[in-house]
Amino acid sequence: MKWRILFLALTLSAFFPVQAQQPTSAKEWKDFEFLFGEWTWTGGGQPGQGQGVSTFGPELEGTVLVRKTHLDYAATKERAAFSHDDLLYIYHDPQDNSLRAIFFDGGGHVIRYAVTVAPGGNSIEFLSDAAPAGTTCRMSYARAGADAVTEKFEIAPPGKPNDFATYVEFNAKRVRK
Repeated sequence: MKWRILFLALTLSAFFPVQAQQPTSAKEWKDFEFLFGEWTWTGGGQPGQGQGVSTFGPELEGTVLVRKTHLDYAATKERAAFSHDDLLYIYHDPQDNSLRAIFFDGGGHVIRYAVTVAPGGNSIEFLSDAAPAGTTCRMSYARAGADAVTEKFEIAPPGKPNDFATYVEFNAKRVRK
């Protein structure tokens, strides 16, 4: 009897999606197109100098944009070489259709962002919600040519949400659209 109820519940649940996100047209991601493709990155900052690759583009029938990044940092006198992998998902919040993003990395960091596209579409800013420790993060992309962008990641300390200091800064070249 219990398996019949479970089967019925699972069957009916397909007809009642919870806050389903509507498919997003390609036009809604137009301001992000300068970031689409496969990229090579060079640069660094506090963790040292690094280089790597990333992909950026629409997924799940255009409902989200996904950036996947892998960076390698060379060894220094102070530390061994290491790698950094992360994922960034950009989406329209179903509550108010605002642009939001969520970031995950292999170190266990999770950062939630509000996303703003600058007038003219030449730059995009990701401003984090305040972290439990009180820090605020800002990540920005700026177009630096037809197939080039810069990325800057900054951190503001607790209690000083507008006092950003650069943590890393990278230059990227598109290798494939």
